[in-house]
Amino acid sequence: MTDFALMFNARPGGEIFPIKWGKDNFLPDTSIIVLDEGSESLYLWHGVQQGLVARRTALRQAESLKGHGYTVGKSIIGRDIKVLKELDARKVGKVPDDTQMNEELMALLDRKFTELDNFIVTFQAGAVSPAVVAPKVETKPVTTPAVSKQVTTPAVSKPVTTPTVSKPAPTPVKSANTASEYDEAEPLPSIKPAIKPIPAIQGSKASLATNAKISFVFSAILEHFDDIWISKKKDGNYSVEEMDGPICTFQLKEGSKINFSANSFNRIDPKIKTAIQKKFIELSKLI
Repeated sequence: MTDFALMFNARPGGEIFPIKWGKDNFLPDTSIIVLDEGSESLYLWHGVQQGLVARRTALRQAESLKGHGYTVGKSIIGRDIKVLKELDARKVGKVPDDTQMNEELMALLDRKFTELDNFIVTFQAGAVSPAVVAPKVETKPVTTPAVSKQVTTPAVSKPVTTPTVSKPAPTPVKSANTASEYDEAEPLPSIKPAIKPIPAIQGSKASLATNAKISFVFSAILEHFDDIWISKKKDGNYSVEEMDGPICTFQLKEGSKINFSANSFNRIDPKIKTAIQKKFIELSKLI
């Protein structure tokens, strides 16, 4: 049985594009996915300039590929992938796990390969593209005429009532199960205060004060972390993370009071935690 491999460029918008196999694709501002049937592994490599949002989006795309494989024509490449290995170029040479995964990936890219159709490669000499893989030549769609007539082709003398239209190869493709922060089902929060019964002015001031305090938390954290990920959970909690892990989680209590969870700021320097708290208190005095 022939094992195949594919390489993808993971775009921030939530799409993956098959690309030509090679190390030239590994650039500082890219996230590259490498699917290898031989080792039943899926590698997700992030460049040193990739932001947290782009990395999270690429991870969701990779998880979808791991679960469903990649469809080409009538075949599925990567149906039996067992392991997803995510590595950050910034950690290579510093973190043992990322360093080891990078060595495995580079060894895979250094292997001699045979290039097939649709950016598919194999490491078996003399391998040919399987019959189920969609061919490169795409048949253009045929428009059925308004008047019912028999249509014949040069090669076949029998009348054809409805010509068969071949679907083009799925490049680029966006996985149906790939989630993205750009595909959020819930409506985005409105800048305008919610309409409330009279007196509306008091409700508006309370809403602005609440939003201001939430913003003060993020502003204080950004003075110490350049790259953070902010999310609002379904239970109303706000979560703030950075590349190496969570920073804090908080919720609103008694109207506009900020209440941090017990494990917030546990993994960061106590001095930074104190500085963030002081900055938050300082900004809150502006309300």
